[in-house]
Amino acid sequence: MNANILVSVIVPMYNASRYLSTCLDSLASATFRDHMQVILVNDGSTDETAALAGSYVDRFPDLFQLVEKQNGGLSDARNFGLPYVKGTYLAFLDSDDWIEPDLYERLYQTIENEGADVCVCDLEYWFEDPSKRFVMKGLSQWQADTVQKKALLSPMFAWNKLYRAELFTADNGYRYPLHTWYEDIPVTTLLFAKAERIAYLPECGIHYRQHDDSIMGSVHDERVKDIFGVLELVRKEFRDAGLYDTYHEELEYLHIEHLCLYGMFRFIRSDWSEECAAKAGDVMKKEFPDWKHNCYIRNLGWKNRMFLACYNEKTAALFNRRIRG
Repeated sequence: MNANILVSVIVPMYNASRYLSTCLDSLASATFRDHMQVILVNDGSTDETAALAGSYVDRFPDLFQLVEKQNGGLSDARNFGLPYVKGTYLAFLDSDDWIEPDLYERLYQTIENEGADVCVCDLEYWFEDPSKRFVMKGLSQWQADTVQKKALLSPMFAWNKLYRAELFTADNGYRYPLHTWYEDIPVTTLLFAKAERIAYLPECGIHYRQHDDSIMGSVHDERVKDIFGVLELVRKEFRDAGLYDTYHEELEYLHIEHLCLYGMFRFIRSDWSEECAAKAGDVMKKEFPDWKHNCYIRNLGWKNRMFLACYNEKTAALFNRRIRG
């Protein structure tokens, strides 16, 4: 293993053999490789994942380290890798995604130069069909009072970021919640809110593969309803930290996105559409009764603004037919 490790990367793997080589090849080609440690966490895979990962350890013993555990899910695998971290900074990378060669070098330079707690970069939604691919900004370009508030309006993914490792490795460090989808949200929101300084690398450094097996693409799994528990956890954490009022508008918009807008599109396509729509309405009525006046809604495109303004019990059937196709 490299003696001068500056960046540790945790890669959770579960039955990932189909895409894993692309991910690991990108790490092996990293310009910062001599200062990196890659922790491959095999989460009880039943396919050829462990053997494939082991071949990379054999070829690149100074870079890759393979650790094994029983299957416990993505969050459990990320958390399991934390005791092995040796770098000053920490990144996560999902096993079906891949990076640009200079990503971690550029993130490291930026976070060091700015003395930040976390640095974020742009990402590409990568589809097999090139015409569908697009780049998403890692830090919102909307106007907000502070960079922390802008960050809370940004993608909540764990993996387009570089963190000070001690934020996770300390005894009271962050841990991803177990046995749930949307596991990035509670950690990323609170980390952004508490960060003293947030840096931004305005370059697309990571490719987010979209495929039929992806968690967020599935609408036939009951865990689509996990978002309600995750958002409840977010509200509790912000209240416990005394940050709820400071970030009320941003938390309200987070709920709008996940319960009323993009989340509602997912609910409508799911097998639990009526239940989820009703519960989303109840949560918004109780927690954010004036949500339609949220200051960030004006930044949305007209179609999304129209949907938020017009979707209700009376119009649901019309919208549902159109969204379901």
